[in-house]
Amino acid sequence: MSSNKTFPIPLMQPPMPLPEHDYPITPKENFMRVFRHEKPMWMPGLYQSSQWPLCFAFEDMPLDMTKDGVDWFGTKYKYEAAQEGHTPVPGLFDEIGEWKEKMIYPDLNKVDWYTEARAFERDESRALGFRLGNGNFERLHMSEGFEQALCDILVEQEDCKEFFDRNGQYKIDCFHHLNAAYHMDFACHNDDWATAKAQFFSNEVFENTLLDSAVALADAVHAAGCGYMLHCCGKMEAFLPYIVNDIKADLLEIQTINDIRMILDKYGAKTSPIFSPDPYIIYDPDTTVEDARAYAREIVDKYGAHTCDGSGAVVQVRGLRPEIFYAFEDEMYHYSMERYKNL
Repeated sequence: MSSNKTFPIPLMQPPMPLPEHDYPITPKENFMRVFRHEKPMWMPGLYQSSQWPLCFAFEDMPLDMTKDGVDWFGTKYKYEAAQEGHTPVPGLFDEIGEWKEKMIYPDLNKVDWYTEARAFERDESRALGFRLGNGNFERLHMSEGFEQALCDILVEQEDCKEFFDRNGQYKIDCFHHLNAAYHMDFACHNDDWATAKAQFFSNEVFENTLLDSAVALADAVHAAGCGYMLHCCGKMEAFLPYIVNDIKADLLEIQTINDIRMILDKYGAKTSPIFSPDPYIIYDPDTTVEDARAYAREIVDKYGAHTCDGSGAVVQVRGLRPEIFYAFEDEMYHYSMERYKNL
């Protein structure tokens, strides 16, 4: 496809009505095999296989991204139409030494976790997942600013570790409250540790500051019988030994600037990456239905469960043009079912 074409790509992919298939097992059962590192019957689609409730009582961040907001720590969020969402505005404290005085944690026992949970309509055919809000490093830089956070995590590692451990315990407590209310199948910890080119900080700094809190949260999720998914933007491959062997993340929500094939070859028995199809193919107005089907087959052939130990990749696609989305999804389901049938 021509590289000089321009066409709109949505920042937030719109959801499509779920496709219908004569599934041999539910999408949930198929997807949960990934968290157990077993062979699924077909390549799961994250969107098609999971359900994500919004709990507005959980005010770790404002869930209405169409306007300015504030979380229960007092951090403000500024809406930006150009990015179709909001961005936290630093200012809660100026440097890490102030966090104990200015970071006031909510009394989670006073939060009404159950009213929304009782009203939530659960789809038992899909796995229930929950995003646990802002990650520990994210909470640092959204509180004091990004440059200050990068300085502090380099030169004030003991203070940063103390902050991350305290914030990590808060995340564990949030998880237990949410899990008691919603009975989730898996939980997702969001924390971005890298730029598009490389990690924000060295492996040594990561070990000294963030690792213990990340392990503790993952251990708590696993101990509750839930799968653990890690969302981490950027070129994060350098952290994979910790993520796989120490944190033991079952599923990686990462960007395809990382080497998905390498991850499957080296770590596929222990974790599964999520692969996001190329938007320049999915949203190209010249992409045909057959192009979409051919691209789905290509992804299965490159990253399927038949190419590695473990579960293979999971796909994340929603879409804008219905005919392209449904052709891609249909081919992904039927073609991977055929390729996986003897696994």
